[in-house]
Amino acid sequence: MSGKSPFSVAMGISVVLLLATLWLVTDHVTAVGGQDWDKHAAHSGLNSALQSSDPVTAYLPLVVLNYPPPPPVFGVEINRGMVSSTISKTQEAGIWWVRYNGILWSEVEATPGSRDWSKLAGVENELRALSAQGLTPMVIVRGTPSWAQQIPGYSCGPIKEDALDEFADFMYQVVARYSAEPYNVKYWEIWNEPDVDPRYVDASAPYGCWGDDNDAYYAGGYYADMLKQVYPAIKQADPQAQVVFGGLLLICDPDDPNPYPGTNGCKPAKFLEGALRNGGGPFFDILAYHAYPYWHPSMQGDWDLNQLHWDHRGGVLLGKLDFIRAVFQKYGVSKPIIMNEGGLMCYSWDLNNPDCSTNDFRDDQANYVVRLYTRTWANGILGSTWYTLNGPGWRQGGLLDSNQAPRPSYNTLKFMATLLNGSSYRGQLSSGALEGYAFFNRSAQREYRVYWRNDSSSTLLTLPGGTVAVYNKFGQVVPPSGGKISIGFDPVFVVVEVP
Repeated sequence: MSGKSPFSVAMGISVVLLLATLWLVTDHVTAVGGQDWDKHAAHSGLNSALQSSDPVTAYLPLVVLNYPPPPPVFGVEINRGMVSSTISKTQEAGIWWVRYNGILWSEVEATPGSRDWSKLAGVENELRALSAQGLTPMVIVRGTPSWAQQIPGYSCGPIKEDALDEFADFMYQVVARYSAEPYNVKYWEIWNEPDVDPRYVDASAPYGCWGDDNDAYYAGGYYADMLKQVYPAIKQADPQAQVVFGGLLLICDPDDPNPYPGTNGCKPAKFLEGALRNGGGPFFDILAYHAYPYWHPSMQGDWDLNQLHWDHRGGVLLGKLDFIRAVFQKYGVSKPIIMNEGGLMCYSWDLNNPDCSTNDFRDDQANYVVRLYTRTWANGILGSTWYTLNGPGWRQGGLLDSNQAPRPSYNTLKFMATLLNGSSYRGQLSSGALEGYAFFNRSAQREYRVYWRNDSSSTLLTLPGGTVAVYNKFGQVVPPSGGKISIGFDPVFVVVEVP
């Protein structure tokens, strides 16, 4: 294990499990019935369990080996200055990741060579509090000082070439200071949504803006130049540190049959490829991206799967994941991927829009919590971060309200993370209109099955032997009828005791 971090060992185990899963689930059928399906159903307890007007794809769950579970997928972002009023809710909800935005170079080093660490006194208090709760912070570092700006006036923009060494030295000091007790930060995200051209954002925006619409690869190559300077400095300060490629907005997909307007042939999507073409692959440990579906009262069906400009690729969460993996494959890169900014947002920018305060919206956010984290876990994503824990949040997306009291979405996250604590992903039970997934807790000897439909119809599910409880998305007991339950658009959790 010399030279290998616990994180890298855990990821190695995860890869083995993923390969085993892929091998085992190749023997599946579409529809209920048939000789081969009957053989597998005797093992899984699903024979004749699904009764629906349309076919679904059902899978044999993975036989669980005696490996420790990977880090939980449950994450949230907490805005700077909001930790003290929300931190108690993180532990109550079983949250693992906390994305924190962040440390601004422009604050600390307004004058070249003179660093005023007192500017981070509030940040230090918040990082100390996160660590004391046993959370795993992912800290964003951004903000180009005026003297280092490649584009004058844009603190969100790129660092000029002759200042890259200075930024690398700054990162060395940041990591040396905050990787140890009492802060214990191990995950460092370099900028936030760098794949945005500065012409499209405010000069001091908290996201962007390294993109360049005049460059064939949207200036991703220059972002890689920065990583080449910064990565060795970070590793020198803390060999266990994990460098996170700044969370990609990925506003569009080049293969979209309905191209996103005003993106010049979806040039922003070239940013990642530009970084890899320029040799940036070895200079980050984790790739981050963002995935927001938007809610509207007139929308029908799953918001994520039907998200415009990503619906053709399987939705905004998994479509962007598929795009990233395709780019990785093209350049021979294999890295963990995390979705570190997302959630179900209201369509309106107006916080006072009455549509964004309805019970329907709040209930649908709770529904999406289950879909988001389940799909994250099932598809090998390192984790997902809901934006934000603190409320009311951008476009009313917060898990808490303006008084930092729980919304329904928070209560669902708390129930789900608590129920599945200590579990490992077992396999997919069904796909298509009916989605189903299985998780297994070895110490409790229980399997947790999660189902929902992606349309307005229903499926009658015969509960398997050993079923001890059925819950809705809020953790309320759902009484079966004649040993069966109806699966509709709202997720349902089935708890099965396994001998």
